[in-house]
Amino acid sequence: MKERTILAKACRAVGEMTGARKMATRAVDYATRTWKNMGQAREGTMKRRIYDAGMYAMDRIDPNEYTLRGMPRMMTSMEIVYPSTATAKDARAVVETKLMRSAMTARRATWFNAIGVPLSLPMFLSPVSNFPIYWFVFRLWGTTEATRGGREALATLRLTSADDASAIEAKIKECTKITECKRLRPINVLNSDTGQEVSTTDEAHALVCCRLAQAGGATFLGDDGPPVLFVPCDALANVVNDDHGDELSENAAAKIERLFGASGIVDFVRRYKKYAEIYPVSKPN
Repeated sequence: MKERTILAKACRAVGEMTGARKMATRAVDYATRTWKNMGQAREGTMKRRIYDAGMYAMDRIDPNEYTLRGMPRMMTSMEIVYPSTATAKDARAVVETKLMRSAMTARRATWFNAIGVPLSLPMFLSPVSNFPIYWFVFRLWGTTEATRGGREALATLRLTSADDASAIEAKIKECTKITECKRLRPINVLNSDTGQEVSTTDEAHALVCCRLAQAGGATFLGDDGPPVLFVPCDALANVVNDDHGDELSENAAAKIERLFGASGIVDFVRRYKKYAEIYPVSKPN
């Protein structure tokens, strides 16, 4: 049975309005600049107290929500890169489980914040700070986007079954014979260790998986390729194997950023660790 709630209809309508999205983007940019300025206020001032309270609340947002919010609004294909020591079937199962749980958490938070908006509205008309309604509106936007991103990613992932994933993996390993990973091209990225922009060619360990750059790899790209591409990566396996511990370290995350010319992985690991400290999950004996 299709979902036809008032909230779902409203969210879809707003999302389909280009003008509304542009206004929302400008509003988020303005809020980001304002928030940054509030963080630079003197200790003890009202602005700084609000900023500290906001940071306290931000630490309690599921880090996976940020990932889902960054998903494309329309997704027709997906590429999953995983350590070559793992299997495509395992990688698919992990991604599906993570998407399902994160989307469910975001959906529950959407309803909570949808209720918080009207309840906090009277404070906007009173001498009390209007920060609560700003917070609930911001959270409602974030959780709605995350729910939409999770739903879109899950729908794309499920275009390929676990058996299909294993078959794709086998074809890639068969058609792309490689002896080592090397740089595909220089990419300017922000180094998380120094905060400076660098080229990946400036660092000895700036390697990327080049399976798809080998002879035969091109057949998996483009419109004729599978909707979900599973790429085992030797370089990523080396990073994971060298990293000791149950969770990915910030040092390993920084290496992965430089491997793929990505950004935000170190920040995600920091957020995840902070969130885990606040909401520890008991491990089975």
